Amino acid sequence: MSGCDGASLSAAPCHPAALKLKPRQHRHTDTAPHSNTRHNATSVINNYYPAAASASYFNNPTAAMDEEHIFGEKCEVAGQPVVISKPRKTPTGMTFVLTAANMPLAKYLSIRDALLKIDQIVVGFYINALNPPRNNHRVKAEKVRAIWDELKNKHRMQQYSIVGHSIGGKIALMAAALHDDDSAIKAIIALDPVDQSPVEFTKTNKKENLSLRDSNASINITFTESAFFVKKEHNGRAIHQLNPRTHLVHHRNAGHMCYTDDEKGLKALSWKSVMPSGNEERNAYCKKDALTLIGSEIPGALTKGIKSAGGMFKKAKNAVTSEIDAVVGEAKKATNSVTGVQGKAAKGMFMSSLKSAGL
Repeated sequence: MSGCDGASLSAAPCHPAALKLKPRQHRHTDTAPHSNTRHNATSVINNYYPAAASASYFNNPTAAMDEEHIFGEKCEVAGQPVVISKPRKTPTGMTFVLTAANMPLAKYLSIRDALLKIDQIVVGFYINALNPPRNNHRVKAEKVRAIWDELKNKHRMQQYSIVGHSIGGKIALMAAALHDDDSAIKAIIALDPVDQSPVEFTKTNKKENLSLRDSNASINITFTESAFFVKKEHNGRAIHQLNPRTHLVHHRNAGHMCYTDDEKGLKALSWKSVMPSGNEERNAYCKKDALTLIGSEIPGALTKGIKSAGGMFKKAKNAVTSEIDAVVGEAKKATNSVTGVQGKAAKGMFMSSLKSAGL
């Protein structure tokens, strides 16, 4: 099994706490925004997290990636810093995990573990909402595809899946709408996606919306209706209503952050302090439900395809068998009507032929 740089890796996954990696030097990438972009991105933060604009993690957006990662192995693919974790067994697929805006991957260890449990290679993609300051979400969706294009040949895979939370859920859906003409995306689980700043799927003028109509991916969307900054006309249910082929999962009365973990590495940052907490019991239930959904839908997308193909083959076989039975029945009637010595001989030869053919 090869790592991000092509080097051989042990059979153990890349996520133990013992994996201590030095932080990268800042580059002009998504994880190290230019100093002159911070002012330009202020409006994005104010629109997306209005009550959180002054929180410490937005003042220092590189903090999440500078921490020693326990999510997996840090590397760069298609010019984008990612963190990759691999299963102990032979991988059966690849799944991207897209975080909420400026949310560290350390908050998504439960989701990572659920994916490793079903032998997925997990590609962690930290969503920096500050950089680039323009077309941020579209750039991120395009990056997802570029990373997949580089990794698919290395790991000899034909399809991948995406689990995205909040704005990461929206970006996952955008990857399906904009960059999946070849049906490479097997499944998407968008956890309480936020279609804002800018709106892409739920504009008032429906003709201007991105659509999931042509996507062949299995798409599940959850919604909590608890995030004060998410307008109802732009939440997960609104996206589903305009894209009815998706499946909607109700997680009402749970907090927008119910899908995340309380990481130990960033004690100074209180991510939930600026979010509605939701009902504690519902939070636990909905998080468990999301992990169950991941465990069933990610590998299940391929299984459903196999079952569907099997069903089509069975129907085709039954149709052909029915046609053969009809032809044989007509032939038998015709030979039974023949009289005389020659007729009996012809009948005998015909019946012998049917027997030889297994009919």
